[in-house]
Amino acid sequence: MSEKFGTDGIRGIANEDLTARTAFALGNALCRLKQNPKVVIGRDTRVSSDMFMLAVAAGITSGGGDVIDGGVIPTAATAFFVRKTGADFGVVISASHNPAKFNGLKVFDERGRKLCEKAECRAEKYFDEYAFSGSLSAGRFSPLFRKEDYTDFLVSCCGVSLKGKKFALDCANGAAGGFAAEVFERLGAKVVVCGIGRGGTDINDGCGALHPERVRALVKETGADAGFSYDGDADRLIACDEKGGLVDGDKILCVFAQEMKSRKTLKKDIVVGTTHTNTGAELALAKMGVRLIRTDIGDKYVAEAMEKSGAQIGGEQSGHIILSDYSTTGDGILTSVKLAELISEKKLSKLADIKLFPQCNASIKVKDKVRVLGDEMLREEIDRAREKVARLVVRASGTEPVIRIFAEAESLKTAKNAVEQVKRSIAASEEGYSAD
Repeated sequence: MSEKFGTDGIRGIANEDLTARTAFALGNALCRLKQNPKVVIGRDTRVSSDMFMLAVAAGITSGGGDVIDGGVIPTAATAFFVRKTGADFGVVISASHNPAKFNGLKVFDERGRKLCEKAECRAEKYFDEYAFSGSLSAGRFSPLFRKEDYTDFLVSCCGVSLKGKKFALDCANGAAGGFAAEVFERLGAKVVVCGIGRGGTDINDGCGALHPERVRALVKETGADAGFSYDGDADRLIACDEKGGLVDGDKILCVFAQEMKSRKTLKKDIVVGTTHTNTGAELALAKMGVRLIRTDIGDKYVAEAMEKSGAQIGGEQSGHIILSDYSTTGDGILTSVKLAELISEKKLSKLADIKLFPQCNASIKVKDKVRVLGDEMLREEIDRAREKVARLVVRASGTEPVIRIFAEAESLKTAKNAVEQVKRSIAASEEGYSAD
């Protein structure tokens, strides 16, 4: 992993860890990766997103590149418009599921795929050495001409009418608010919507993919056929069936694999997941005759493995789902549309009837992720905890100053005990580091 880019771009608290100077440097660095590039910029509703958009755009245009401003659009829409306009790069200004005070900078290449680590490292080398064009050769800034092209695309991905169906949508007060409801209404469905604020201070706040209880309540209240919760930049989806049962990314992978397998359109009988993909999902896939390939956490790693293996379906438990027949990156609205297509024939509770193993996840904030995880005594304690569970993953977050702990076991109590054991050890290691 490069120094500044995590698993999903450069992240931090706006005007503290992440500043306009970094945004300018990133935009300008793209002009070193390719001369006079054309760059699409998209952003979410955060208060700081306008500031970062202007800074990125200034970095690009001062280096001789041209900017197409997409405004507030989902992350996947930025990738879509990179391909549609023949742009060289796309920049998304969003911290995805993180709270409003955070923001981030994600970069797509000309194919609409997350920038590879090699290119990220090259870009970082130019962060302190700006490249300025001549006074009469600075780049230009223009708005995106037709945002509705993305809406048209999403509608075209559904092969059936959704007339007679009702869906509850939680747009997380983010980028999905300007697109999701219109897509479902154009497909004939009735919608009940929440989380469509655009004030910028309440994005992901008690709503969206991290708080699916909100859409669950809406489904029960309105009798909807399903509920769909997006995150701030709409690249994640957590669904809720008609009974209120949650359908996470692991179950969604299985639903799509089963559908494609039955129609004989799953070409290589493989699906890409991550180290967090539930063992229950892996067993369900195996029963279908589908092999699960695991990657590191991060949708860009999932996308890389899909491209290498030829897989058509990949994703994370958190709800990043990539359907390579339609898109190059995770797209929460697309995922919900394709689920709705299946719900037109069968209830989601039946489609997603998959037994998953109990899992426990926790995060612990630390000052130095690398040093803590390099502690020999901690590694020994992790090995001891791993012996008691089916799977245990301890890793540094790529987006926050925390270490994430994941355990999976036949009982939730066993998984929780393993997580608490590792948390205590990390706290002790962090305390020892602070005392140095």
